[in-house]
Amino acid sequence: MYRKWFLITLTIALVLMISIPSVSASPKSNIVHIVQAGETLYSIARRYGVDVNTIARYNGIVNPNYLYAGQRLVIPTSKAPAPPPVSGNVHVVQAGENLLRIALRYGVDVWALARANNITNLNHIYVGQRLVIPRTTPAPAPQPKPQPTWPSSWPGPWSAEYFDNVSLSGDPYVTREDESINFNWGWGPPAGGMPTNAFSVRWTGTFHLDAGTYRFYAKIDDGVRVYLDGERIINSWRDGGFRLYTADRALEAGEHTIQVEYYDRMQVARVHFWWKLISFTAPTATPAPDTAATPKPSEVEWYGEFFNNEELAGDPVATHRVPYIGFEWGTGSPLPGVWQDHFSARWTRKIHLNTDHYRFCAMSDDGVRIWVGDTLVLDEWHASAGDARCNAYWAKTGVYDVKVEYYEHGGDALIYVWWEPH
Repeated sequence: MYRKWFLITLTIALVLMISIPSVSASPKSNIVHIVQAGETLYSIARRYGVDVNTIARYNGIVNPNYLYAGQRLVIPTSKAPAPPPVSGNVHVVQAGENLLRIALRYGVDVWALARANNITNLNHIYVGQRLVIPRTTPAPAPQPKPQPTWPSSWPGPWSAEYFDNVSLSGDPYVTREDESINFNWGWGPPAGGMPTNAFSVRWTGTFHLDAGTYRFYAKIDDGVRVYLDGERIINSWRDGGFRLYTADRALEAGEHTIQVEYYDRMQVARVHFWWKLISFTAPTATPAPDTAATPKPSEVEWYGEFFNNEELAGDPVATHRVPYIGFEWGTGSPLPGVWQDHFSARWTRKIHLNTDHYRFCAMSDDGVRIWVGDTLVLDEWHASAGDARCNAYWAKTGVYDVKVEYYEHGGDALIYVWWEPH
């Protein structure tokens, strides 16, 4: 009897085990990794067995060498779905962006953007952060910047002097005639017997140019200086990756002497130099600035003066009038006749303020100062990388003289200035 019931129970149990479907493992979810001091994207990728480029794309990282301690990285698994595309009124911060540029892109006030996202420090945002844009209309898509094309033919020949140091000092190691300045030496030496790194070159040539405005190009890794008839028109004598510089000059017809100086510090060595005619307009005589008559500040626009030094010294080499101070010159010159690096500028105007606390702000690369009347409200006269800074000022109702001073040392150049009730 007991054996019969035992067999019946065993049979029922076996049937239930067979009929119940097996439960498969749920898909893995993404892993969040907090970057620790000393870690790199490559070591993190090896740790999780994921491709470096996959992690970079997943987290909006443009430069794989740029990580910081405390950064949150999403490590995608093979079965994890990709993050949903961002649309509507949400912006995902990309490498190199800051809050002011994002606000300008969407046409919103930077402080409104900060308040909408509980941000108290304009300089503190991070790659991958999701920002709510306080507006309902879609922002216009950014237009790509036109890229210069490589020339169909290269100017030459050039008299070249090659040096086994980075300072063009001493006797040249090699002298020769080069058909053009169009070299990609990679990891190799520029001439037999020379070092593969830590060398410099000077090219000199005299060419007949027709009357018109010319654009001169220098694309290099590392440093370059270009002189046109003795005037330095491109100056980036510093280490750096492969990058492009340009300068525009209006020339009269005739012989013009051009000198190109270049150095390579380490790793890949590349240098390319050329020009093209962009306008047939001949230069016109520019009257010397009248230093005795100082233009009066306006209430509707800024009067700007530019100097080919970092100290606002001497007479300005160029002037302009603009409705606002908001420029990103990159590695170019702000105006014809102004150097690409090592220049300074001063803007003046009048503004009407009501009785209130105001916040005067500037984002700059490099130094900036702001005066309201005789009060120095903001003093950031030092190298900077596009940081935004603000200081408060109490005003009574009236018209005030405002002065902004700025200098650029090297690399990218930008400045934005604004104010608002605190």
